[in-house]
Amino acid sequence: MDHPSEPQSSPPPPESWTAVPPMLAPVPPSLPPPRGSAPPVIPGLIPPVLPGPVGALTAGDCPSGPGAPPVSPRRPRWRSVAFLLLVGFYPLFVGLLGHLLQADRSQRGPALPPDVSGLILVCVESVAVFALFFGLGAWVGRPTRVELFWHPMRWKDWLWGALWSIGVRLGAVIVVYGALLPFWAVEALQAKSSEGGTSGPTVEERLQEFRPKLESLLQFDALADPVYLLLAVTLLSFVTAGLREELWRAGFMAAIRDLLPASWWTPRPRDPGSEGWLAWQFRRWGPTVLVALLAAIIFGLGHLPQGLGGVVLTGVVGFILAMVMIGHRSLWAAVVAHGFFDASTFVLLGVIVRNQETIRRLAPDLLKQLGM
Repeated sequence: MDHPSEPQSSPPPPESWTAVPPMLAPVPPSLPPPRGSAPPVIPGLIPPVLPGPVGALTAGDCPSGPGAPPVSPRRPRWRSVAFLLLVGFYPLFVGLLGHLLQADRSQRGPALPPDVSGLILVCVESVAVFALFFGLGAWVGRPTRVELFWHPMRWKDWLWGALWSIGVRLGAVIVVYGALLPFWAVEALQAKSSEGGTSGPTVEERLQEFRPKLESLLQFDALADPVYLLLAVTLLSFVTAGLREELWRAGFMAAIRDLLPASWWTPRPRDPGSEGWLAWQFRRWGPTVLVALLAAIIFGLGHLPQGLGGVVLTGVVGFILAMVMIGHRSLWAAVVAHGFFDASTFVLLGVIVRNQETIRRLAPDLLKQLGM
């Protein structure tokens, strides 16, 4: 009688086939972020607001073998230096040139021509010259979109930009009147001690000295032309000034950031036992504020033809716009804020020009303070 054949057992699987419990499975090493990406976020901490320098990772920082991301060598510092020389000091060169030519301003007139065709030509020339310098600098320096805060425009960029333009305006007013506050106090003390007699310049005269010399920029009567005003509010404010100057600011900060030590942008948690809270905040925000401050100084010096008040005022405006760009990680938020700030200025000047006679009767000092 034939016995049923016993099922033959399959050979045991090789050792490499043996299932490993998930909790005991080896954890692959975490890979560093790719070049040009934002720094990692440490749970419970606000990451640094500026992305780290591109190329900070080297081949020794990344695991080797299959599956490891390709790592290119660190970008040479000479590229950032070349970019800084070609693009970073562009407004300083323009400001110094305008300041040197200002002595002949009575014959040359303001920087912006008073006719529509001349305004369009100046805007196109300014954008074209900057595009040439920036394109050459970008080809040499090779900044990335992350460094330039470049991404597709979003609706919230317009919203935040419009709101921040109000904040920029308030900041400018605070700076002007804050600078005049000591002179008001001195004048009040002098008037009290001399029973009405004062010596030295008055606050109004100080304001006249400190105000930005907008007459070096444009001829106010030209804003009475609605077409000229429309071009000033759109093309001049949002493209020639907004996009061009904020793209310069992003490039300047990228070059400066790349020349600073890479360790400044590495997020590290605070050790309460060895680091105080103020020292920790300085370590977190110090490099960012330094980069924004340097950009603001160069930006302010680019407005030398507008006098000392113009340099200080545009420097403060530039610092606020730099922090807007960094805080929102968006070039477009700063572009929109800059555009609305300039556009509202031109609209206000246009209203004043159209109502000069009424304003001269009601507030004659206002036209004098504006240089009209």
